[in-house]
Amino acid sequence: MARSHPTSLFLILSSYVTFCAALSICNTLNWNARALNEYCTLPSGPTYGSPACSIYRLCDKSSAASPFLGPALCSLDRLFMTLCADRPELPECTTSQLHSTSTSGNAHCVRVTALELWSTEAVLVALAALCSRDSSGSATAECKSCNADQCDIPDPLLAYTAICKENPTATDCEPWAAFCAKETPTVAAALCLSSDAAVVSGAGWARVALRNFTSNEVSPAPPPPAEPCIQDPTEASCKDYTYPKSSALADIERLCGSMPTMPGCAIARACESGHHRVADKYCLPFVLLATLCHDMPGMRGCENYKALCKQGSVVQQCTVEGPVPQAPTWSQARKAVFGACNDHPMAGCANCTPHNCPDPLASLADICHEMPEMAACNGFWAFCEAAGPHDVAEWCGEDDDKYLPSMLMYFHQRTQELLLWKEWRPRTQGQYLASVLVIVLMGVVATGLKTAKGALVLQWNHQRALSGEELRVVSVWMPRNSQVTEILAKSAITGVSLTLDYFNMLIAMTFNVGFFCAVIAGYIVGTLLFSHVLENYAAILHQRRRDVAAHLKRRQRREAGMVGGGNGSTVTLLANGNGVNGAAAALGVQTMSEEEDAEEKLLMVVEGEGDCNCVHSA
Repeated sequence: MARSHPTSLFLILSSYVTFCAALSICNTLNWNARALNEYCTLPSGPTYGSPACSIYRLCDKSSAASPFLGPALCSLDRLFMTLCADRPELPECTTSQLHSTSTSGNAHCVRVTALELWSTEAVLVALAALCSRDSSGSATAECKSCNADQCDIPDPLLAYTAICKENPTATDCEPWAAFCAKETPTVAAALCLSSDAAVVSGAGWARVALRNFTSNEVSPAPPPPAEPCIQDPTEASCKDYTYPKSSALADIERLCGSMPTMPGCAIARACESGHHRVADKYCLPFVLLATLCHDMPGMRGCENYKALCKQGSVVQQCTVEGPVPQAPTWSQARKAVFGACNDHPMAGCANCTPHNCPDPLASLADICHEMPEMAACNGFWAFCEAAGPHDVAEWCGEDDDKYLPSMLMYFHQRTQELLLWKEWRPRTQGQYLASVLVIVLMGVVATGLKTAKGALVLQWNHQRALSGEELRVVSVWMPRNSQVTEILAKSAITGVSLTLDYFNMLIAMTFNVGFFCAVIAGYIVGTLLFSHVLENYAAILHQRRRDVAAHLKRRQRREAGMVGGGNGSTVTLLANGNGVNGAAAALGVQTMSEEEDAEEKLLMVVEGEGDCNCVHSA
């Protein structure tokens, strides 16, 4: 017996060393609580729906689970281990410590420490299977966004456990049963106890009980007794039962504290703002609670509502104060916003990223007021029609200061329209009339600029003809020195006139009848004012050249006569061709026949009109 003491001592020491080594391996992962918070509280994040994050949010002390969760489930180390088992590609899960020589040991720590329900994919598969077999319709609320092909649920664990709590013998609830058996229902009450066993009338006790836990050995205090009508709302005596306002407000605070981006939370915030843009009937606490729980029935805070208003309930409040009619769910609003913003980036998309939208209902309202004909807006306009545009004016009312005028792709007539700039937005009849006059003026100026360019071309050609400038062309692509200034001037005028033309084109594309007619009227008035100018100006320049030629011809004749009288040989000069034409040629002026005269006149008009391009439309 004495000889066994060294062996026993050796076994004890070796067990202790092994335990310390395992503990050392498991403690090498120094998790960052801030990182866990970021992973689990961003609704659009890739890890938001992970079971570890669902439990992390239930453990949040600012909005404790109702009913409670024990400290064994809320251990940050354990939640991180569970998250890494589900999402091993996370940076904190791929550190050098996880890839060191003790990788196998660390993997063992993850498997041992992680929660039984650690896989998002497994939960989604089980949830989809439950929803596809739900022929009785008992899980209709949880399965609204989940079927055999796709599950678009932000918190699949809560939806899955909600179904299994009501039907614990279902085949696909075996993973849930194994989880509850391992963690014990008392520790995981919010996930394992049915509503009949866990419904409470208040929330303060749970928060106090959770904060007072010091070890796994301490048994939680039992919940206070539930209201009789919450336990059994089918009793005839519950017909006139009213859910306490304070309890409804506490449930709303819990729901919106966990997921403030839900449309129901946006309605609640609008009710609290005091702007009176939401009808009082939709600001009743029970109505807001009903709206939130129809959107996310599996979230904590909806237990009492679901128990009170379940199928067969006789409580009139469930019908009289039902949810806001056809209010878009969180999933529907986000899907519509992301789809619309991917197709047409708009002002309503400014606050959203490709994966996150802090207020999907407000963003959807902005988008649908800007482009009401989009297919993504069908659900939003159905909500406005069902709830009443004036009763939910915060989103459905026409607010000139909040929303941009909608883009109507058909001819219409209205005062408000967005013209070129956000600031150019007529709101009154006077501003509309002033905008019409400005648009008409733009058309007149555009036509006038083109006419001016043609007139400049005529003037430059006229000056070259008078000066007798010789045209020495080096290359068809190289401008002559005298052409550089002309080209710059024509380019500047072309740029300004085309800018006005395209401004008018964009204004016409608003399909506003008044503004469209103003664009057409501007070009009509411009044509009436300037269409004859080039032809007349070309005729004037041509006449000036003829006058100069006639003046020089008379001068040459006088000079020729003086020469002929002095030498007595005037006839000889004329006969030898040294008369008027010869003198004119000596002075650099060529006399023109009637055919040449007509040809030059036509050429000047054609050149001027070609550069003018006055028949250019917007």
